[in-house]
This record gives sequence, structure tokens and C-alpha cells, in this order.
Amino acid sequence: MTVDPQLPHAAAASADSASYEQHVCCNLCGNDDYSVVFKADEAQVSRIVMCNHCGLMYANPRRQRPDVDSIRTWDPAWNIVKKDRFRLSKQQLQIRDFRNTRRHLGSLFPQRGRLIEVGSGIGALLNSFKEDGWQVEAVEPWVEGCRYAESHYGIKAHAMTLDEVGLADASVDVILMIHVIEHLPDPAATITEAYRVLRPGGVLVVETPRYDSLMFKLLGCRERSITCNGHIYFYTNKSLQQLGQKAGFQVQRAMCVGRSLSLDRLAWNVGVISKSAFIQRLIGSVAAKLQFRKLWVHLNVRDMQRVYFQKPHRPG
Repeated sequence: MTVDPQLPHAAAASADSASYEQHVCCNLCGNDDYSVVFKADEAQVSRIVMCNHCGLMYANPRRQRPDVDSIRTWDPAWNIVKKDRFRLSKQQLQIRDFRNTRRHLGSLFPQRGRLIEVGSGIGALLNSFKEDGWQVEAVEPWVEGCRYAESHYGIKAHAMTLDEVGLADASVDVILMIHVIEHLPDPAATITEAYRVLRPGGVLVVETPRYDSLMFKLLGCRERSITCNGHIYFYTNKSLQQLGQKAGFQVQRAMCVGRSLSLDRLAWNVGVISKSAFIQRLIGSVAAKLQFRKLWVHLNVRDMQRVYFQKPHRPG
């Protein structure tokens, strides 16, 4: 769900920030008492604060509409195959990164069951679960992504958010939310909705950047994930697990994970960290000449977390 600034729909979102500002309270504990971590335009377009009660970091006030809103306005004629190479590459490489997750969920659900991915993009990762025997559905407000999932993978797709789908109580076995929760305007409400629709024993898998990492301590406002304007919540291991537990979940498993990415994506990230337009252009030029997009690497600097939340078989 991450919006890359090279893409035209990202430029539209940036222009919208000039006229948008929304003050919010802490999504985890509800308090409106915070300290400023980064001023507006220091790390990203919005100011980033930390709740003085629970420690959650979040954008406040928001100076850009949440991605879940702006994504609905993306051009449905956007040719993802020809022009959005980063998104295609990223989602194809995710399949490799989630082999362990497929095995773990397969051990928990040997008969498989109904699996929904929230923020499924084009459906590449979801299709790998389909091939593993799951009954899969996509929930993705990006219309073109849903069309791609349906036409290329035969996946049933809902072009909306989880709370808009209207799923029945206790009707789903597994929900995936991969790099989604940091974009949502009300993560607590979405996690609560996931709890409602999961069957007892069902599992919610959440992956998101973490901000109790060495990379964040070293890079601060230059850290790649915090500079993304679409990211409006920033979780530590503790705050993410508290969010799930507040909704009623138990932590079944938690880990720090790496990810696979193409070398041109890695080069682009280095350019973002530099905060230098010249370096970004230079790196982009070198990456194009050396065809970095054809190569990939797996990195694990422990700046990503993947948590398996399980709905109790019996209410606590």
C-alpha cells in the first residue's frame, strides 16, 4: 500500500496536503498529550509526535489525507504492468518472504480455510496462498489492483476497506495485513473489526516497520519508513502488540523479519535516506544503466516486525 513519490497519483496526494490538516488523539490509549519527535517537514510532511502515556508515535496533525482515502482516486486506467515496476517487483518478491508464514499458518490450519488479505495490492502474495489450498479473498480500495487480482489470478476482490465489506461474525480463519496498518486512519477500529470477523482460534498476521530498532536510532528522521508521507502510525514491538491485545487478541508469535527487494528499489531507498535530490538522481541513473531492476537481495536489519495475533478459542 506504500505510495512511491515517482508515481503520478502520489504527486496529487502531495498537492492535496497544502489544504488538509487534521488533529488526532492517540489511537492506542485515546489521550491527547504528546511530545514532538520530528517537526513538520523534518522527517515527512506531517509533524510526528509520541504519546506521553503509552509511547505510540503518530503523525499529528496530519497534513495529507490518509492513503486509504486518496487511493480511491487513483486513475483506473493506470497501466501497472508497464509503469509500476516497483509495485510489481515488490509484490512478487513478497511471495518468497512469506514462505515461512505459509508453512506456519498451514500447520495451524491443516485443512486450510478462508483467508483474506487487507491491502492486497495486485494479489500476487494472496495467489500464493490460493495455490496452497486456501479459499482467498482480496480487500483493497485500489480498484485497478482488484481488477488485476481478478483477471490474472481469479481472486474474488472487494474494492473497499475491511469495515465496508460487511463480513459475517466469526466467518474467516486468517486475515493478512502486510504493510497496511501504518497507513490506516484508525488502526484500532480495523483491528477490532478483524477480531469480530475471525473465528475463535483465527489468526491475524500484521507486518509493519518497527521503531525500537537500531536503524531508527541511527538514522532518525532519515529512516526510510518514517520519511514516507503515507505512514501515519509508527509502532514499536510493544505498542503493536498492545494494539492487538486491546482488541482482545493474544500474541501467538512475534518476530523481526527481513525482506527481499530489487537492487533498484534498494538504491532508491538509499537515495531517500540521503535526503539529497542530487544523490537520488545520481543513484537512479546508475541503477538504470546497470539494470539493477533485474537483480534482488534479501536484507534483515530487524527494522520490520511480523506479529501473529490469535483470537482466543474462548472469551477471556
